[in-house]
Amino acid sequence: MKEIHAFQNAIHQASHETSQFMTAHLRSEAHASGWPAHVAGNMGVTYSDKGFEAHTHDAHKEEAHDLEYGTTTMRPTAAVRRFANRTGEADTFLAGRMHKILGEL
Repeated sequence: MKEIHAFQNAIHQASHETSQFMTAHLRSEAHASGWPAHVAGNMGVTYSDKGFEAHTHDAHKEEAHDLEYGTTTMRPTAAVRRFANRTGEADTFLAGRMHKILGEL
């Protein structure tokens, strides 16, 4: 039972650290795509039962949607979709964190 608890704690810690890593990359992608700082800076990645999910502050959801998918007068930038298609670094980061945490037990 002790091992299961330790493994669950390791998953929790590694997923939290990976969320922070992914948040930095998501914000960087949004900034590089020309998103305003108030939108990009309020974006994040969280981990839940559904896996890792990108989100933005409720106050900026409509603006983020317009930036991502475009409007009749603005081209889409697809920053979130580009980010979501490049998850290899996050997979490697998560695996490395799990290995480090479990190796310390």
